[in-house]
Amino acid sequence: MGISMSDDDILINGTSTKQVAGVLKGSGLTEAKIGEILGWWYVGAVGNSRPLPFDIATDVQATRTDDVVTYQRAFAHQDWVDGEDRVQASATPEELGFNARFHAIENEFDAIRAQFLRLAAGLVDVRADLFGVVRELESKITAMQNDLFDIKEQLKPATSSPGNLGVLGTVKVGEKNAWVAKLGDDFQLIEFAGATIGGSGIGPKVNPSGLAYRAENVRPEEVIEVVRDLEDLVAIPEVRTVIEQPGATVADLRTVVAGATLSSGVSAASVLATLPADVELKGAEGTIDVIAKHLVSELPDATAAAMKETVIVDDAARGATAVKLGRSSAEVLGLNPAIRGALEGAGIDATVGGLAKTTTAQLAVALGSVGADVSNDILRDVVAKSRVAGLLVGR
Repeated sequence: MGISMSDDDILINGTSTKQVAGVLKGSGLTEAKIGEILGWWYVGAVGNSRPLPFDIATDVQATRTDDVVTYQRAFAHQDWVDGEDRVQASATPEELGFNARFHAIENEFDAIRAQFLRLAAGLVDVRADLFGVVRELESKITAMQNDLFDIKEQLKPATSSPGNLGVLGTVKVGEKNAWVAKLGDDFQLIEFAGATIGGSGIGPKVNPSGLAYRAENVRPEEVIEVVRDLEDLVAIPEVRTVIEQPGATVADLRTVVAGATLSSGVSAASVLATLPADVELKGAEGTIDVIAKHLVSELPDATAAAMKETVIVDDAARGATAVKLGRSSAEVLGLNPAIRGALEGAGIDATVGGLAKTTTAQLAVALGSVGADVSNDILRDVVAKSRVAGLLVGR
């Protein structure tokens, strides 16, 4: 694997750059654009750097002052002598009395209780730290498992089976955007969903490894980009065939996407890395919902709060319940009122909840039937924000 040379060709991970250039040139791309695509592909193959050491984010303290046993018994009973000591309630210069003695015993019980409370609080902290460390290790091991799986898949000979798509990246041909995919010995350009309406402005991003998605450092706008790109991923025929099969799981989806890179440059494998392999998928829309819900659930609280500010532009709507937000007009997400009117004129439910249940391609078809011209970028953006907005409620 990697870079190898022949007399008249350069092979990147076993694939001929000469053959790729010929296919891209035949699709109408300029030589400059083809050079840019091949350049990104080359950089992706040779520009990998050693990752940073894994660091446990959960703060586990080796010692804590409150966990130290500090209780010392303070009460000491002085025996009475039969026939000599007088038993009485109040204190005298010679005798403490029952009241003082029993109050001293009460103080002992209070001190013991306070010690137990401190130790119990320490045990709660230890359990929380242990849970956090286990979750981090689970996430890291799952990511490593998927990286090893991707390497294993890349080492397999290229075939036409769904498990070895060989997706190289994306390319824009005219006003359309497509995946550049290797199926067996053939190259194909697979068009994005809804790309015939306007232009998404996505430039070529050919990089087999792709950028790694990490919940701990992702920016709000990047989450929206990933959710938006999921529509393109599930529109690939081979992917759709798998996720529409009864009982399809995340494990099946990982197999079919192989080394695919989303149009934003993020690797599909890293987006799916922490999703449990046995989670069931139900069609294209159901798959997007499952992945989007998982991505939002993993966001740190600060990122989720910032994302809510980014996605929901209406102040009052940010504090609404999920039901009320779902019934709100998509204008609370920043949708232009004129575009909302165009959507409703085409018979589309232009509420947050309504748009969360649709796709860009469906919106494009409905708008096209009434002659409305709305940018594909706007449609993709409002659908992605609608999906995410409801998931942010309660975070």
